[in-house]
Amino acid sequence: MVDPLIARERHLRLLQSAVDELKAGSGTAVALPGEPGIGKSAVLWAAAGLARGAGVAVVAARGSVLVRSPDIGAACARVVEDVTAHTAAGRPVLVTVDDLHLLGADEAGLAAALLRCAADGPVLCVLAYRRRQLAPGPAAALADASSGLLRLAPLDPLTREQAADLLGERPDADEVHREAAGNPQYIKVLCALADTGATAEAGASIFAELAGLEPGALAAARAAAVLGEPFSIALLAGVAELDEAAAVRALDQLTGADLIRPAERGPHLALRHRVVGEAVYERLEPSLRFVLHRRAAEALSGNGGSIAQRARHITKAADPQNPDHLTTLIAAARAVIYTSPATAAEYLQAALPLLRAGNDHAHEVHVLLARARLLTGELAEGRALLDALRSAGPDGPNGPAGSAGPDGTELDSSRLERRLGRHVEAGALARAGLAALAQTDSATAAALHTELADTAYDVQDYENCRIHAETAAALAARHGDPVGEAHALAQSALGHLFTGDEATALVRATKAAELIDAAPDTTLLTNLLAPLQLGMTEGLLGRLADSERHLARAEALGRRTGQNYLDASLLTVLANAQSRLGKLNPALVTLERVARRREAPDEHGGNASEEAVSSNVRASTLYWRDEPGDAEQVRAEADHALALASTTTTSWAMAVRCFHAELVLFTGDPLRARSLLLEAAGEDLEGISPWRRPRWCDTLAEIAMIVGGGGGGGGADARRWAAIAEEAPQHPSTLRAFVVRSRMWAHAALGEYEAAVTRAQEAVREFTARGERIEVCRTLLAATEFTLRAGNAQPAAGWLDRVALLAEQCGSMRLTAEVARYRSRLAVLDYAGPETQSVAAPLTGREREIADLVSRGMTNPAIAGRLFLSVRTVESHLRQIYRKLDVPNRAALTRALLDADRTSRPRTF
Repeated sequence: MVDPLIARERHLRLLQSAVDELKAGSGTAVALPGEPGIGKSAVLWAAAGLARGAGVAVVAARGSVLVRSPDIGAACARVVEDVTAHTAAGRPVLVTVDDLHLLGADEAGLAAALLRCAADGPVLCVLAYRRRQLAPGPAAALADASSGLLRLAPLDPLTREQAADLLGERPDADEVHREAAGNPQYIKVLCALADTGATAEAGASIFAELAGLEPGALAAARAAAVLGEPFSIALLAGVAELDEAAAVRALDQLTGADLIRPAERGPHLALRHRVVGEAVYERLEPSLRFVLHRRAAEALSGNGGSIAQRARHITKAADPQNPDHLTTLIAAARAVIYTSPATAAEYLQAALPLLRAGNDHAHEVHVLLARARLLTGELAEGRALLDALRSAGPDGPNGPAGSAGPDGTELDSSRLERRLGRHVEAGALARAGLAALAQTDSATAAALHTELADTAYDVQDYENCRIHAETAAALAARHGDPVGEAHALAQSALGHLFTGDEATALVRATKAAELIDAAPDTTLLTNLLAPLQLGMTEGLLGRLADSERHLARAEALGRRTGQNYLDASLLTVLANAQSRLGKLNPALVTLERVARRREAPDEHGGNASEEAVSSNVRASTLYWRDEPGDAEQVRAEADHALALASTTTTSWAMAVRCFHAELVLFTGDPLRARSLLLEAAGEDLEGISPWRRPRWCDTLAEIAMIVGGGGGGGGADARRWAAIAEEAPQHPSTLRAFVVRSRMWAHAALGEYEAAVTRAQEAVREFTARGERIEVCRTLLAATEFTLRAGNAQPAAGWLDRVALLAEQCGSMRLTAEVARYRSRLAVLDYAGPETQSVAAPLTGREREIADLVSRGMTNPAIAGRLFLSVRTVESHLRQIYRKLDVPNRAALTRALLDADRTSRPRTF
């Protein structure tokens, strides 16, 4: 089966042109150099198809077949004879030679003979080869060919866009394309490896390149596949059991076959690409793999190989009788447990069979393995291991497994329970860990105090949260743990914030951010909870851009290293920050990763609160995006979140139910929204924390205004909710925007529209300072409504232009539609105005402004800057102006306005 031709349109056009010239009697030649697997054979097959379709005879030859002939010279001569037989009969002919490089020196002169045929008659000669392996003879023949005769058409790697059909919609598409360097064959092998663990058919064609190798070269290729990384000649010789002379001969043959190339670093060599090693390794007999890995471990031990290099081979061929194997695996696991916890787990799994009763290392192996499972999100297995360690107690066979000593067992257990949503159990484990510590002034004690601060925050005991967090920060600073200190400071900031000291909270959060920003990735990886906590704290403090930045860094580090135990929390909080910033599509991309985690097996962790919150954020984000099909998903996600929240009365569940009520309001059912909100939070919102009340007072005041219809109806109810909002503790100060807006609704409900607009403008400033673009738009649209009700439409056009620009930046079709609706209302008011006799009468207020600036000679970008619009919006307005005034261009518009000035009263724009 021949691979389909992908992204080779240029080559097809060249070949089609050459076939057309061939039919007209002109011969030519095309050279197709390219890397192995780049698609040369597919292009040759396409060339043959074009020729046959045009009624042209085809002679096809392969270097791999010719070199296996008993007499290569005679075989090459027959190819030339077939070509000349066609030309002698007056028939045009296409001759293709695949793998020309395999002919070596080409002593038979096939390349030169075919190029002469193309020069002498109606012959199209297409030659495919690998540049690295092309011998001087055929290379000289190609170089000597007339530039008018030979057309060079190298096959380049596929770009990411060109490889889209091969890669499909897989989440690792960019990574696969990058590692494959755009090579189609390598892309297919890497996709197959990721999906099935096998190299599939593409790997078989690579393995076929070993055919014909001498035994020594074959042994060296197998050894190189087992080593899997750049190697020295001495190391390869040791693994393949070749003496120096035999190793050199083998490497010469492998280099000539382009299976092995010089590595990028030092005097080392390496297989052409990782997929070559995978294809060869896959076809090794298990017994031979074992032997080669054992030899590799011994050879690396003898020549100073790193612990990681040795451990990789020991995992495949561990020897219970060799104590060095066990200690090497443990040391290697320690070294990579945070940078690659899955690799650490692999080392530790290989160490388990090497343990014997009473072994001093048994406890450490189990502790490290439990931590590795926690970091990779395999919480069920990690929890089982930690439970077993604790149940062994201080009299266990390998030391104080029940203590919270330097191994941090209780700390890991507490963090794991928290990930599973068992906050009470997490706190109990942290307290037990502190009680068991012989030395309370330690880095472990600091981390346990941070856990207790988390526990206190969960039950809204903010005073104890602050106390534990401050203790943890001081201990971590004393023990030189900047990331642990940042974690505690971020938690301390929340404790101060909710005990009324926002100034100190801001100082603590700023210090935590400085520590996180200064920490190198390798240090931050030891505790990704720290940037997660900081991101959550910054979100509550209204520092949304900083929150997004810190969360995105943590998420990228977790993805790069495989530390995915925090994925659900990190991604949900990150998506919430992005959604609040109005980055709707990025938020949905982030939430899609949360959804994939939700569908993963249960051992990867997660809990109901995270699932419900992520569904809520997704529902809200989809609502504001409002693309076709989003409405159905909004309902599904909102219903899913509500179902999860209905089974508990915890604070997160009440928050989910309140946000659900807000969505019900947005979708047009204010009475039901009020009922749901009061059911969740209580008749006077006494069921939720005081600091949360301004947010929902704002919603209830809006409902009161809508139900009352404005102009006094619902005024008393709206005013009551505004008063409750103003009486609530206004910390964090970011809640002030909701307090102000609740009063805006109250003024509007009482018909006090000018006062409502003043409050709206104040709320807009508050929301703008935090970057909450959706809330800015909502408030500006409300201000537009109130100014229209007040009969003063003058500022509305500017507000709508700002909303239009923000809507475009956010990707919100819903807000764009709202802008269009209000502009239609403004247009009606403009048509009814006193200037109906003016040439500019059909124009809206904004259109009049733009027309006036055009008449003054200003460019579109200058107008956009002057009016705080996008250039696209200015262009859209201009098109409307030209249509309404029936003028074709800027010059005609200027003349029309000047004529109007001379013939009518002055206009007010």
